[in-house]
Amino acid sequence: MDETPTKNEEKGITYSQLGFKSAMKSSSHLGAIEGLLATAYNSFLKKQELDEKGIQDRILQLESEVVQEEAKKNELQGDINAQKEIIDSNRERTQELELERIELKKGDRDDEATSELAPFIIASFIALLLTFYLFLFYSSTGFSVFYGIDTDIAGFINSDVFSMAKDKGNGALIFVILFPVIFLAVGFVLHSFLENNKLRKKRNKRPRVLGIILILLVTFVADSIIGYKISEGVHINAFNMGLVKDVWEFDMIYTDVNFYLILILGFVAYVIWGVLLNYVLSHPYLKSYSERTKLLIENLNERIKSLRDEQSDNMSKMHRLESELETVNGRISAKNKDIIGYKGNVIPVDIALLKASIGEFMGGYQVYTTNSLGNTPETKALIQKALEIQDKWLKEKIKSIAKQS
Repeated sequence: MDETPTKNEEKGITYSQLGFKSAMKSSSHLGAIEGLLATAYNSFLKKQELDEKGIQDRILQLESEVVQEEAKKNELQGDINAQKEIIDSNRERTQELELERIELKKGDRDDEATSELAPFIIASFIALLLTFYLFLFYSSTGFSVFYGIDTDIAGFINSDVFSMAKDKGNGALIFVILFPVIFLAVGFVLHSFLENNKLRKKRNKRPRVLGIILILLVTFVADSIIGYKISEGVHINAFNMGLVKDVWEFDMIYTDVNFYLILILGFVAYVIWGVLLNYVLSHPYLKSYSERTKLLIENLNERIKSLRDEQSDNMSKMHRLESELETVNGRISAKNKDIIGYKGNVIPVDIALLKASIGEFMGGYQVYTTNSLGNTPETKALIQKALEIQDKWLKEKIKSIAKQS
């Protein structure tokens, strides 16, 4: 029995109908799949046959499509060239900003080195000497307050305080060394408060002065107590030596010169030292670059990052345009090849149409197979196997057509 449809049957029917009838005549036998596909291919070729007028019309149509594709190609090429210019300009601008950032850092450091180095060195030197002075001052006054003033000491500054403390034991020596650290540490806290207020001022916030007032108040009270105790001790020694007649009373503090000297040499010197310490530690010379330069560099970094993000988008767009151009070139090449084929009476095979036609054919094949055998797992396995055979056949057929062309 002939399993292939006759010419009359092939005429005017769709590929789906052809697949349905072919499956019915072959009872969906897998061994007949390749033969049925060959029949479908022959039907496809017959439908592609054209008379002389049809061939001329097809050539004119393809030539018109080539003109359109060429216009699209030129447009894409123009877009690619424009995109390349944008990319080059973006790259140059990024390099300029990077060089500007380098010069900004270098220039800032150079300016600081030439214009602010001398004041910084002077302030640092004075702050260092004041640190030694305050260390000795509070060591001496602290020893006098807690261990008393010897009768052979004329004033309250003991130049030999560390030897005197050592004579009283290691504990006294350690105390004399560590006592000034309290005031130096408080001075550093004062510096931290001042720096925090500078930041708040830049952010248009009100400065916090309570902490600064408390630090200065505590230091003043401590110096006042030290001044009182030393003034009292000096007066008592003088009284015991018969140099003064009156016994020490509290209100004598207001007229005692030693008390005011201690406040001036202690508290006032301490405040000056604190201001100098803040100036030195917050000086731009100790930083890699000034705050203004830092803001400018941060702005440059943001602009550079923005340009790099744009560059990434630009590159992606150019790659997409180049891919589209490659696709258009492929279509132009294929259409020119088809034109040559039609002019040489060699009808080219439209691969995309062939795939669609074979797919439609197998669709009809599946409909009949499912209807006749039922929607069972076995039927599904049979259809899957038929589709695998069809896929392999179609790939081989496309390769064969490509070799022939």
